[in-house]
Amino acid sequence: MNVVRRQIRLGRSAVVVLGAFLLVLLQVTAAHAATPIHFKFTDTESFTDTTSCGFPIALSFQSSFVGTAFLDAQGNFQHVIVEENAVGTDSANGITLRETDHFVDFIDSIGNDKQVGLPIHIQGGGIVIRDAGYLLFNPDGSVAVIHGPHPQLEGDTAALCAALS
Repeated sequence: MNVVRRQIRLGRSAVVVLGAFLLVLLQVTAAHAATPIHFKFTDTESFTDTTSCGFPIALSFQSSFVGTAFLDAQGNFQHVIVEENAVGTDSANGITLRETDHFVDFIDSIGNDKQVGLPIHIQGGGIVIRDAGYLLFNPDGSVAVIHGPHPQLEGDTAALCAALS
């Protein structure tokens, strides 16, 4: 996925995760502040990618999140580990491709996000795009480190555009 698409997904996922975390945090009493908080929830998201190809791509996902938030003894947020499994579709020009993503985010208190796994896995009669490995995002969403193949993140969307043409 290109950086714009990644920022849309990262921003949406981060808002969902942090919103759920804050709801859980409100239920935590000061006496239990140092105890890790476990949570899980699902979310549905749909949006249109207008930057990857010369035509719009409709994306629709059902994501499940399982995570643990860690607080210090005073109840201040330290970091969260969130596993995301997403199943969805990428559709354009009457063609629909299946996308299945699985990755784990390690987000610290200042917003650095280390992501490990398979954030993009698009299939259509075989693998169309597979981004996999390790990514480190700065708090502003910019990419700090890339390890592993991440063609879509790095802007190589030719295979995706061809598969949807």
